[in-house]
Amino acid sequence: MKWKYDILEFYFRFLTVLFWGILLFNWIFIPNNTINRYIFSIYSLFSLVYLLLIIADNIKFVHKDYIDFLYKFISITTFIISEFYFLLFSNNIKLLLVKSLINSLYFYISCKKVFTSKDEDGVVGIIASILIFIFATCY
Repeated sequence: MKWKYDILEFYFRFLTVLFWGILLFNWIFIPNNTINRYIFSIYSLFSLVYLLLIIADNIKFVHKDYIDFLYKFISITTFIISEFYFLLFSNNIKLLLVKSLINSLYFYISCKKVFTSKDEDGVVGIIASILIFIFATCY
């Protein structure tokens, strides 16, 4: 049973590294709308599969660490919306506001994970939310 949690954790980390890789790819190379749509579609599909797996896992096995579920859920949700904003609609103000709201929630949950659960993974979430906010304002 522990092996299953290791697979979900590996999948979460894979999606996190893939998110930053896609942003770096988009920033270094000349953006192409067709390629960006394909990249976003593939990343969204992988992310939605993960979200369904983690929701099913949380329903099936009631965990005492609910903040970990919220952290992973809001992380992937923030990554999907950020990819949507950065790759497809980087000049949409309403999407920027939605992204900023969800990113603020991501920052809050990451802080809560660090200070209440004493988990170092929340520090990664704090840094990631700050970086996403900086990229959104400077991009």
